[in-house]
Amino acid sequence: MFTHTGVTPGACASCHNGTTATGKPATHFVTTRSCDVCHKPTGWTPVMAYRHQSPFYKQHSSSVTCKSCHYANSEVMPWKFAAYKPNCAGCHAAQFQPRVHIKVASPRILYNVIDLKDCSGSCHEYTDSTFKTIKRVRIGQHRPISGGF
Repeated sequence: MFTHTGVTPGACASCHNGTTATGKPATHFVTTRSCDVCHKPTGWTPVMAYRHQSPFYKQHSSSVTCKSCHYANSEVMPWKFAAYKPNCAGCHAAQFQPRVHIKVASPRILYNVIDLKDCSGSCHEYTDSTFKTIKRVRIGQHRPISGGF
């Protein structure tokens, strides 16, 4: 058992190289970041919460794992729906359900993915097709930390 007290942050790979000490397995998330960005020196699991540097990333609930978004297993995140990046729809467009996103009840007008690509606006149901008078406001329907979309 090795004590990691006094080990310089960011220096993990100098020992954890597969020769001196166990290194990253071949299936590990591909990254150039140091091990201690995600792992504690006292144990590999659980992985620590990571603060993304991109202003486009919105903090999600703890049920979202790295591989939920980084499905190509690298630190570069491919957008599932690149036409909508960097908005919510960039990942969640396939989950959009128009039937529950009512813009006007009568005549029935529904929001579409383009209207709601950043999850704003759906909180308004208007009285008519002029979209000038709000009939009903819905708040808190979709938040990244709520665990659902």
